[in-house]
Parts: sequence; C-alpha cells; structure tokens
Amino acid sequence: MGLFVKNNYVYLLVLPLLIWTFSSCTRSENVVKTVEETEEFIEESPKLSNGWIQIGSKNVEMTFTCYETQLGEVEAIGNGEDPETGESTEALIQAFIGKPYVGLLKDGSTMFEASLNEPLDISVNGFEITAGAISWQKNLDLQTAYGEAAGFGSLFVECEKFESDPLEEKFSN
Repeated sequence: MGLFVKNNYVYLLVLPLLIWTFSSCTRSENVVKTVEETEEFIEESPKLSNGWIQIGSKNVEMTFTCYETQLGEVEAIGNGEDPETGESTEALIQAFIGKPYVGLLKDGSTMFEASLNEPLDISVNGFEITAGAISWQKNLDLQTAYGEAAGFGSLFVECEKFESDPLEEKFSN
C-alpha cells in the first residue's frame, strides 16, 4: 500500500509539471506564429492615406508621393480607390507658379480636371498642399477648354517629405 501511495504522489506532482511544460511550449509556438502573421500583415498593408480629393459630394482618400523641382515648385502624384465603386484612382497635382494643374483619372478611363475657364489656386504651406473651390470638369477638351461640369471640390495633401523631381533626374542622366 505504501508503494501505491508513493506512486500516486509522484503522478500528482510530476504529471502537472509535465503538462505545464508541454502546454507552455505549444503556447510559445502559437505566439511565434502570431508574431510572424502580424509581421506579414504589416508588410502587406497598404501605405496609409496622406491626402484626399473632393469632387462634388465624393471624397477620395489617396496615398501621395510629393516632389520638388529644382525651381522649388511642388507636385504630388497619388493613388487610391473610389470608396463607392472600388475603381482605382490616380491623381496629379502640380503647384507650378502660373500654371497649376489638378487631374484625377478613375479606373484608367474617366478623367476629371480643373476647369481651364476658372482660376485654380493651389497653395503650398510647409508640407501641406491645399486647394479650395476647384471647378471640376469631366472629359475636358484642351483645344476648346470645354468639358462636362462635374461639380466643385477641393484637395488636401500632407507630405512627409519632398523627393527630387523624377523627370529632372531622368533628363539629367
């Protein structure tokens, strides 16, 4: 009987220790997998939006890269997605002195541009590019300056930094 009680004490003390050891090892595997999955998610996550363009009642969040020319003029190129239709969007903003330009291309086919008949005022203040009261036109004909009215809107871009103009780099090589 003494041996039976002694064996039960061993089981009662050793068995929980073994269970705890094995369960902690499986938990650490789960933690490692979770950390690896989180790192993969972070790498696959798209860059966060740093600006938007508004046309009429639609507001399109976009991710912009900002550039500065050797003359100190600023431009921004952005990509995003129309929240209602899921169409891809691309934008070009040029805050050039005397010749500012704003254009938005939706799904590679529909073009929205600031009206050529209305003034376009794009401001650069530090790392922010803004424009208010943009008169948008759809499918603008550059020869006649006529396009379908698409509404009024505005834009905002928060630049992290200004990179050198890619066109200047291309022509200087």
